[in-house]
Amino acid sequence: MDFTRLTDLISGKKVMSYYKEYTQTQWYSKEEMKQFQIHKLHALVEHCYRNVPYYTRVMREISITPDDVNDLSVLNQFPVLTKEVIKKHYKEFIPLNESKIKGIRTSQTGGTTGNILNKRNDARTRSSVWGSYRRFYDWMGIGPHDKVMTYWGGHVVKHGWKDTIVKLTSDRIKNTVSFDAYDTRLEVIDKIRNTLKTQNIKLIRSFPQALYTLALKLRALGDRYSVRAIMTTSEPVMPQHRELFREIFGAETFDQYGCGEIGGIAYECPAHDGLHVTDERVIIETNEKNELIITDLDNYVMPFIRYWNADQAIFSESDCVCGRKSRVIKQVLGRTCDYLLGIDGQTLHWAYFWHLLFDTGIAIKRNFIKFQVVQKTNDQIIFRTVSDPLTQEDKDTLVRMIREKMGDMKVEFRLEQDIENTASGKFRPVINEIL
Repeated sequence: MDFTRLTDLISGKKVMSYYKEYTQTQWYSKEEMKQFQIHKLHALVEHCYRNVPYYTRVMREISITPDDVNDLSVLNQFPVLTKEVIKKHYKEFIPLNESKIKGIRTSQTGGTTGNILNKRNDARTRSSVWGSYRRFYDWMGIGPHDKVMTYWGGHVVKHGWKDTIVKLTSDRIKNTVSFDAYDTRLEVIDKIRNTLKTQNIKLIRSFPQALYTLALKLRALGDRYSVRAIMTTSEPVMPQHRELFREIFGAETFDQYGCGEIGGIAYECPAHDGLHVTDERVIIETNEKNELIITDLDNYVMPFIRYWNADQAIFSESDCVCGRKSRVIKQVLGRTCDYLLGIDGQTLHWAYFWHLLFDTGIAIKRNFIKFQVVQKTNDQIIFRTVSDPLTQEDKDTLVRMIREKMGDMKVEFRLEQDIENTASGKFRPVINEIL
């Protein structure tokens, strides 16, 4: 019995049911998917109207009943939902029929930005999320019995004896081996190398920068491996990441996008032409700033209708060449804090600095492992690097090109031994301290 079937049996979830459904719906036409979404939206709105005090009040204020949900355009009449609204009216989001909702869990999200939300989900939500995730495994060519290596932040690898027992048991059941991306001791690197050589790893799951740093070390040691797929998440994956992963691990990279409040939202298919939105689970709108406004069609214990999550994304104007008709995200741009502000109010995305370093050849010549740009004031940035020392010519080139985009900015260069990740193990290439 594979892990998905086992967890369904133990927990009462229906991951396999959603997975089987989504293997069929992935080939729906746009009209078929629209009708699928309307059906789920109607059920969600009816539940909210009858059982969720916040939405009962809101729907009466905007004069909408469940009978009005016969097209997706009805969503435009709902107000945009934010973390602040949820926090202010938290008790109103608790359903009156809560006792009838299975598998309720509470956790926290938003630690990276400091705007923490106590989120809730139920067995229905998790089943749907993991059903779409299992479909993503199919796209990567990974089966339920294939060995997986995870290389995440320290929260994945616990060090107390009880946590260690739980981790080892969980890893055995899931056919997974986990490593702490924070722990860069030589003996840990040796364990990773041995795992890759002896355990027939088919999938590596990691944050792009953490795996990139590891891959550089493996390349220096002359290592090459044969892995079926690399799965990345939570950070921007750049062409240079994909190139190095292909060189060291012999595998293509599959990216995914999600957020803590909603779960998995979009996944990369074998065509590598963007990220397919899981239209079966979410309805996504964008505002004038290309920020995402998301409706979760499955969460009944804490409904998110038109939730603004502050992420920005660019959508493709055409269908993916794979034949699936779901919406495709071409690029996730990140949040406002991922931008720097120029002297005259210009905005500069983090990706500009990545391309600047590689297009000029500086990243290659100076053996860049990490970089981070920190904006301290309106006219000052700090350029932190984990690399060989930059020459004066390198610095002059970078300053000149930064000033072309940002105005007469003061630029301070700092050579670092390392640049810290967030508490969850993610890496932020840009930090804006004035926003």
